[in-house]
Amino acid sequence: MAGQIEERLRALRNARKLSQVELARRVRISRQALGAIESGLYQPGVAVAIRLAQELGESVESLFGDADDNRPLIAQCAAAEARAPHTRVALARLGGRLVAMAVPASALALHPAGGLVTQSLRGKRVEVAALRSSAEIDLTVVIAGCDPAVALLGDYLARRQPRIEVAALAQSSRDALTTAASGGAHAAGVHLRDPGSDDYNIAAARRAFAAKPFRVVNFARWELGLASRPSGPRIDRLEQLTHKGTRLINRERGAGARAALDEALAGDGLKPADITGYDRFAAGHLEVAAAIAEGSADAGVTLRFAAEVLGLAFQPWREERYDLIIPAAEFDSAPVRGLLDALNSARLAREITALCAYDTSQMGRVDAPFA
Repeated sequence: MAGQIEERLRALRNARKLSQVELARRVRISRQALGAIESGLYQPGVAVAIRLAQELGESVESLFGDADDNRPLIAQCAAAEARAPHTRVALARLGGRLVAMAVPASALALHPAGGLVTQSLRGKRVEVAALRSSAEIDLTVVIAGCDPAVALLGDYLARRQPRIEVAALAQSSRDALTTAASGGAHAAGVHLRDPGSDDYNIAAARRAFAAKPFRVVNFARWELGLASRPSGPRIDRLEQLTHKGTRLINRERGAGARAALDEALAGDGLKPADITGYDRFAAGHLEVAAAIAEGSADAGVTLRFAAEVLGLAFQPWREERYDLIIPAAEFDSAPVRGLLDALNSARLAREITALCAYDTSQMGRVDAPFA
């Protein structure tokens, strides 16, 4: 297989009428280094592999993909649900470690997986039968959070070269911050308002990261509000949630929607104990809207996009900023660079605005480093 890689690299360079000197200059390496790669004497790192693939119009996998092998991999996994044999897991590298994260087998659609756990080991480690090559794992970006538009981001990145795969972890804003701060994700999607300053996400990120540095990248602004079923009683005031027979569907502690509801209830002098369904949780914004649409709940706090896509009535409360919080240690990693390139794409911004009605005018803006 190694000889085939070198032959393909030379053939592609020659087809584009590029000398070794010119191609080396474009990918910012020496001609000697490129010669060593083409001779099979040197395996390029991820950053160089990405630049070579971009210049030659190929994916990293098609250019440098290894032959399949069945050797098990050893990965770190903090969550207990990812330790059982036959668990479907996403695989990525974080801080140089191979990390395994459980993904659902299905939820209206079959979720892809990067591997299957074969056995649990000591020290929060697992043995994994990988279904992705090393190059594909190195180009997997892990995003924890609750934004349904992560699926659109993943589709966009899958259409680019080099192909970046998104492993999405469905978590509340607070849990996403904890995951990213502990080295379990490249980015945490967050929409948590600080009541003291009325600003979003910075204060919560500082609490989660403590002394660890991080960067803040804007994703979008969206509308959060109260959704209800048009065929039932219209619910547009919080006091109506206390009426007999009205059922709320809530989000878990740490979710931005849950925090917004609690702030609103406190502002109106209402008690959670008086609301039927306050302690019943859905895993995300679309799940809240789905519970209302199917009739198992009458109201819930969610995004305008989630309400409208399922035909619900929507009472807007406030506009929120949804940011990606990225650990500084991962900011220059290959998958995060691919993510940042996508977030600065006008095409991706247009797609998300058209499909989700988010305000993407500041998408990709990077704030100064925080620590």
